[in-house]
Amino acid sequence: MARILVLGVKVPFSHGGQDVLVSTLVKQLKERGHEADIVEIPFNPLPKQNLITQAALWRSFDFENFCGRKIDLVIATKFPSYYARHPRKSVWLVHQLRSIYDLYAGQYSDIGDDPRDESMRRMLHDGDTKVLRECAYRSAISNNVAERLKAFNDLGSEVLYPPLPLGTGYRCEAAEPYILSVGRICRIKRLDLVINALAMTPGLRLKVVGVSDEPDAMQFFQNEVKKHDLGSRIDFLGRVSNEDLVTLYAKSLAVFYAPFDEDYGYVTLEAMASSKPLVTATDSGGTLEFVRHDETGLVLEPTPAAFAQAFNRLRDDSALAERIGRAGRAFIESSGMMTAGWDRVIDGLLSPLREPLQRCAGEG
Repeated sequence: MARILVLGVKVPFSHGGQDVLVSTLVKQLKERGHEADIVEIPFNPLPKQNLITQAALWRSFDFENFCGRKIDLVIATKFPSYYARHPRKSVWLVHQLRSIYDLYAGQYSDIGDDPRDESMRRMLHDGDTKVLRECAYRSAISNNVAERLKAFNDLGSEVLYPPLPLGTGYRCEAAEPYILSVGRICRIKRLDLVINALAMTPGLRLKVVGVSDEPDAMQFFQNEVKKHDLGSRIDFLGRVSNEDLVTLYAKSLAVFYAPFDEDYGYVTLEAMASSKPLVTATDSGGTLEFVRHDETGLVLEPTPAAFAQAFNRLRDDSALAERIGRAGRAFIESSGMMTAGWDRVIDGLLSPLREPLQRCAGEG
């Protein structure tokens, strides 16, 4: 059995899909008899000049030995954890620093075409290519993430979809008149789409699970709530227990999840596992690897009017909502996303242990 470190990137006081992925991976490794633990370095992207320092911090640590104990393998996840040095390094890529790649100079990035920004962007891009190339095994959590890695860094990777964190624990109950939104509260998740849609969907409520991890994001969304006088119809629930989350999924009419160009999104699969229609957008990226319009969910143009029409349709046609929900659940059961997929994930990530030891590029 191997001694393995899983490398996480933790923003203090936040909790998202990557945190779930890291903790679940360690649990699965331990269940297979390995000695596994999480190493996290607090991540602070502000000011943006800190990004170089954050990458350098990960690069500076010796991950081969701790207190005289040899580490057999490290598994990196997202920027900048993959800067860690180890002769046997796997990466299960959650995402890179998207603000220097596909989001560069757009509304969701604070890095523009200023010469200083461009110099930092080029340094991080070249650094990413170097340290990701030295990995003994590269994988990504979705086709969307793998395609970005290939397009921007010319590096291939195997796609390993993360199975559901609660396995077979999801269930379905009679629908109550509310839409559920789950995820970090930040602008790229586009909670404003569903808030503004709610103004056109009489008789429905919105329940929001998640906390803000972006400056002023909550204030922005609260202003949208006030603009339409929706305070009495929207519940911001913050972080909830797994038991409460399963119940919220189970009783919802539908689940809203329409971020811009999402990497993967556990919410998509959790909604399907709960036999509830997932309502997403045509530009939501990773969700579209699983959702087929009018089959396993609804795929809409990213406008409040389109989402309002969809919510009204589901409210007025319970048979449609139930049909889509059942199809989503059938997909999850047949795909191995509940539990069976872990064997393939672990087999891939541990593959460097079966190969001759290689030194990282640039090391002696």
